[in-house]
Amino acid sequence: IYIYTYMSVIKIVLLGDTSVGKTSFVCKYMKQDIPSTHKSTIGAAMSSKIIDIYNTTTKIQIWDTAGQERYNSLNSLYYRGSNIAIIMYDITNPDSFIKAQNYYNDLIIKAPDNIVIGLVGNKSDIAISEPSRRAIPFSVGKDWADTHNILFAESNVLNDNDAKCVFGTLIEQLPNDVIFSIKKES
Repeated sequence: IYIYTYMSVIKIVLLGDTSVGKTSFVCKYMKQDIPSTHKSTIGAAMSSKIIDIYNTTTKIQIWDTAGQERYNSLNSLYYRGSNIAIIMYDITNPDSFIKAQNYYNDLIIKAPDNIVIGLVGNKSDIAISEPSRRAIPFSVGKDWADTHNILFAESNVLNDNDAKCVFGTLIEQLPNDVIFSIKKES
């Protein structure tokens, strides 16, 4: 007899340069108000949420890492045991896109082999209201993600569905053996 049990925790790490909107993205997903002003994350902040996936109750932990360069050496600590990594950049800031590529390269070397990775270009609301401020075209982000076989999305924290869609799509890409653990009973 096989009994399917749920995985106790899905660990998600959020990476990106400072001020790309990682904390606001997490707040939106957690259905919290987005603060009008907030301080930069120091080290990392963890949020957790209970979700249902495939009729199974699962806890997710989201590790929102600091984007400042002085904290980059700590990131590999958060990769350990992570099932999903979301790399975020600001579509109005070309340097943040370069740093996103560096985060990807670091993940490939230091993260678990089966980690599911997504690339998110944030602050699309700015590009909609002020098109001249867009520095990274959608096609550039999409092509880069496609080349590396990872999910790509653009988002803005003003849209209630963007964060939910990104997290949901990445969670659905997890292999069944990550979501379910199988116990054999005699």
